[in-house]
Amino acid sequence: MKSTKVVVSLTVAVAAISGLAGPASADSANGTWLRDNGAHVLAFDCGGGLGLKVVKSPEPAKVGKTIMCGGKKTSENKWKGTVLNLDDGQKYSGYVSVSGGSLTLSGCVLGGIICKNDTWSRIK
Repeated sequence: MKSTKVVVSLTVAVAAISGLAGPASADSANGTWLRDNGAHVLAFDCGGGLGLKVVKSPEPAKVGKTIMCGGKKTSENKWKGTVLNLDDGQKYSGYVSVSGGSLTLSGCVLGGIICKNDTWSRIK
């Protein structure tokens, strides 16, 4: 009887923790994102932080290219790191923020004075 109570208590505790983790993971950056140009970008753990990698693109030469690796979490659902612009080959200060089904990548120059934003939709 005692072991049954422990198993039931453990099951309830795991279910409660899983329920708490659900909403937080909805705003996780990890997953696959769709850009307006049809490219798919995978957000994943890379170098101890956030990574972004092109996994599908209308421009085959960009597939497999890493845009960011090691982005550091600065606050809830926001990361900062170095972003590679695949169009000009330059690296910029970059910011990633996630809200629901949208990820916004900002690449900035001049200490963040001039930034360009690109918002993507979550695929999975």
